[in-house]
Amino acid sequence: MTSIKRHLPFSLAPLSIALSLASPVMAGMTYEGDNGSLSFAGDVELDINAYNSQEAARGSIFFAEEIETRDEYNQTGRVLFEIAGERRSTEGHYARFKAQPLLGSDGGVGVDDAWLAIGNGQGGEVKVGRFEGYDLFPLQDVFIEHNGDTANNLYRDGSGYIYQVKEGRGRGASAGQVLISQQVGDLYAELGTLFGDRSNLFDSDTYHGFSIDRDDTKNSAILRPVLAWTPGPWTLAAGAETNVVSDAVVDERGVDISDRTGYGIRLSYAAGDLSVNLNLAYLDAHEESNATVGVNALWRRVGLGYIHADNEIGEVNPAADPEAVTPEGNYTADTIYTSYHFPDVLGIEDFHTYLGAFYSMIDHDANGDLSDADRYGARLRLKYHF
Repeated sequence: MTSIKRHLPFSLAPLSIALSLASPVMAGMTYEGDNGSLSFAGDVELDINAYNSQEAARGSIFFAEEIETRDEYNQTGRVLFEIAGERRSTEGHYARFKAQPLLGSDGGVGVDDAWLAIGNGQGGEVKVGRFEGYDLFPLQDVFIEHNGDTANNLYRDGSGYIYQVKEGRGRGASAGQVLISQQVGDLYAELGTLFGDRSNLFDSDTYHGFSIDRDDTKNSAILRPVLAWTPGPWTLAAGAETNVVSDAVVDERGVDISDRTGYGIRLSYAAGDLSVNLNLAYLDAHEESNATVGVNALWRRVGLGYIHADNEIGEVNPAADPEAVTPEGNYTADTIYTSYHFPDVLGIEDFHTYLGAFYSMIDHDANGDLSDADRYGARLRLKYHF
């Protein structure tokens, strides 16, 4: 590694400019000073996708007698820029920040992380802004979509829900975040808060067929405590998330559908070329409970995973489709996925290619003859770190 010594007319001088790892996955340029640092990095991630999408004949698997699929071929991706900095005091206290603007391949503009953290130099930290908290349901994924067309942290009415303890993890649109954490030896604890408008969690106009009253929403306050223990290569973590504001989001009957409490447990092992995760999650919501179990492993360049989700659906609005079969009952979704990593393609450092594929099945155990439809897809990902 080469470096260039310079004296610059601001408080970080003299600075050492060197190519370094600005984060665990990004190569970049870091400016080191006597009492702080400033780094610039980023990556380009472009995906070429082939998969089948799903559409119920009546718009919801709760009421559909047939579920239709169609083939899709497209390209997705973005360019991410990262700016990060840190200042330290002589007592060991520090302030850090990170900003990650995004340029989407579809022409959209957004932001990934944008936060400020203040630490006491003894393992304690307060972080404010936009970010993600501790991951209680880690995946080894390049391409995963689930039968039921459900996102990991959005609830879409009438679809199987793959709950992964991420409703209060962070990056909640316009909602704000404050996270307090403490590291003591092998023990790590954090208390995350997500507060503000979280009505966008419900990615549809109905909940169980009842219209959501968008004009009568209040700000939510989601608390998410996590405790993790990492002795050597093992990690055992447990956490929960719950909305402590009553009637933050209600349906047409005035029922509080934002009353949602979830729990998660994670057991991980990582040593050498092998990493393994076992994840358990459970959500208790209004007239619905969701349980998910996931296991995945990454050995050298090969990843393999499996996710099973079980949805117990209670009361559903019968007036939403009077001629449909009775939708209450049990819905399960099973998804398998795999990936392969080609590092430093063509001998170009930090240019990687990934292959990913998934297959997802859904099963309806309800009072009626609902059709099942499988989903599957494959992806070629090109990723370049700069």
